[in-house]
Amino acid sequence: MTATDTSSLPKRLEWQFARVCDIVAETRRVKSLVLQPVHWTGHLPGQHIDIRLTAEDGYQAQRSYSIASPPEDKLLMVTVERVEDGEVSPYLLDELRVGDSLELRGPIARHFVWTNGLSGPLCLIAGGTGITPLMAMLRHRDRSSRRTPAVLIYSTRSLADIVYREKLDAMARSDGNLHVVYTLTREQPKDWTGHRGRIDRALLVANCFPPAQNPAIYVCGPTAFVEAVSGFLVELGFDPLNIKTEASDHQEDEIMANNVSDLLLGGDAATRLVQQLFVPDVTLAKVRCEACDCVSGVGALTVYAGPMGAVLNCADCDNVLMRVVDTPQGLWLEMSGTRSLRF
Repeated sequence: MTATDTSSLPKRLEWQFARVCDIVAETRRVKSLVLQPVHWTGHLPGQHIDIRLTAEDGYQAQRSYSIASPPEDKLLMVTVERVEDGEVSPYLLDELRVGDSLELRGPIARHFVWTNGLSGPLCLIAGGTGITPLMAMLRHRDRSSRRTPAVLIYSTRSLADIVYREKLDAMARSDGNLHVVYTLTREQPKDWTGHRGRIDRALLVANCFPPAQNPAIYVCGPTAFVEAVSGFLVELGFDPLNIKTEASDHQEDEIMANNVSDLLLGGDAATRLVQQLFVPDVTLAKVRCEACDCVSGVGALTVYAGPMGAVLNCADCDNVLMRVVDTPQGLWLEMSGTRSLRF
C-alpha cells in the first residue's frame, strides 16, 4: 500500500489509545505532540483527529486537531495552540508527559486533502496555527520525487509566532519549486524586509499562481481570515471549486456546547443546502457513493460547514460526495464523489 492509498482505511472510526513519544515546543503558545497509536492504518495530508480526555468522575471533553505529519511517517504529529481557560489545550500543553497515553480517533474528513498525485500547481494560504494541515501537505510533497510547484503564504502576528519556521525555511532553501512568503500583522523586527499587515488582494496577486494555471488552493486559519482570503481569491478570478477552506478557530472549539465539532451539522442541513440547487423535493433523493457504492438519503449525509459553503460526506465511508460552494457570483455544486443522485 502506498502512503496515500486509502483502500485499507477503516470505514468506521473507533477510539484507540496512542502513546506520547515526544513533545516539541514550536512557539511560546504552541507545541506539537508526536504520537504512536495502537492501530493506525494511515491518513491523507489535510485530515484531522479527535482527542478525548476523560476525568475521574467520567466527564469527557473532546477536541479536533489537524495532523501535521505526512502519511509517510510511522508516528503521528498534531499541533496544539494554548487556549486560555480551555478544557483540553492546557492539559495537553502543561500536564501531558512523554510516555503518557491519549485517546484518539481518526483520520477524519477528506474535504481538505491534497496528495502529490493531483496535477497543477499548489497554493497554500495559512493564518496562525492554520498552517498545521498545510504542513502535512508540504512534508508529503517534500518526500515525493515529483516536486509540484508550490507557494505558501503564511500570516502570523509576529516572527516569534511562526510555527515550523526552521523547517519551512529549510524546505524553501533546498527546493527551487517552493516559495514561502511570511507576512507579520502586529510586530515586525526593526530589520524586517518582508511583508507587513494582513493578506490582501495585492499580496495574493504578487505571489499566487495566476488563475489561468488553475492552481489547487487551500486556505486554513480563523474563520474571518478564511472568509476574507477566499473572497479575495474569487474576486481575482480563481475557480471557486478549486478553493478548499478549513477554519481553525480553537477558541470556538474549546467552548462549543456538548463537545460537538462546530463544523459538523445535522443531517437536515444537507437537504437545505441541496434544495437551493434543485427544484425537486430532495428529501426523497438518494445518493450513490462513488467510493463504497452505498446508497443514502440526502438527509442522512454527514455535513461539514465551512466559510465558503459546506461539504457533504458519505455517512458510511466518509468519502466526499458533494461540495456546495457559496460565492457572490452564485452557488456552485461539485459532485465528483457521487456516482448518481436519484430523485
